[in-house]
Amino acid sequence: MAHEAMFNGWLMGIRTYSLANVDRVICVSYTSKENTVLRGKLDPRKVFTIPNAIETRLFYPDPEQFYGNPTTIIFLGRLVYRKGADLLCAIIPKVCARHPNVRFIVGGDGPKRLELEEMREKYHLHSRVTLLGILPHNMVREVLVQGQIFINTSLTEAFCMSIVEAASCGLHVVSTRVGGVPEVLPADFISLEEPVPE
Repeated sequence: MAHEAMFNGWLMGIRTYSLANVDRVICVSYTSKENTVLRGKLDPRKVFTIPNAIETRLFYPDPEQFYGNPTTIIFLGRLVYRKGADLLCAIIPKVCARHPNVRFIVGGDGPKRLELEEMREKYHLHSRVTLLGILPHNMVREVLVQGQIFINTSLTEAFCMSIVEAASCGLHVVSTRVGGVPEVLPADFISLEEPVPE
């Protein structure tokens, strides 16, 4: 069970019924396991945690770009409410105002892209905020290694593969403290914040 969103709305009844009729359930984080046991009314002895993993030969640092590029913050994800696109829109102008040499690269698409475009226009940030649109997975490393910081603004997250990929590429991760995210990386690789635009 990877997404807590699976336990919302009308799907909850279907999930509870389905989960009651399985021998074992695998979750990607302990937080996800707790939610699955609680919401699915399961025996905790039937639920196991196996974290996701990445192929480290595909995600590795590029020291030349890391030290050669201006300070760059990377966001990769769907531009939807659940992934914190509204929070990202609020954060970018504040960071740019405080740090005149910081730039952002945003990869992803979704219904909130228009709000990002409007924010970039309103604050005259075209030269500092690059919107890439949809990014094929084989291009993710190429984008990640252009930055030093990866930002995850999700409002709910069972695991978050993108922060593992970013850390594997040598980026420091700044993430919302939600779901299973605090379990994913050692403390010296990640800074956790509450999901508010301060």
